[in-house]
Amino acid sequence: MDRERLPLTKEELWKMLSHEDLTKAAVLIFANKQDIKGCMSPREISEQLNLTSIKKNRWQIQACCALTGEGLYQGLEWVYSQLKNKK
Repeated sequence: MDRERLPLTKEELWKMLSHEDLTKAAVLIFANKQDIKGCMSPREISEQLNLTSIKKNRWQIQACCALTGEGLYQGLEWVYSQLKNKK
């Protein structure tokens, strides 16, 4: 995640979460580019976006590398499990 864009990302995320249609939506955040030295860790992203303050939504942050596919399957599995449990 681009460090410079974090404030805008945080603002947009929280704006989205405040929408009444998304009150209980599951939220998956991919922490991409984990193959790049010096990238933000999932924990760092979580802290910067204040994810632990999300109380009405189930959320997950998943480390991944879109180039290799690492972590993508795990994130999609989490989404699937959330949809499955919702039924």
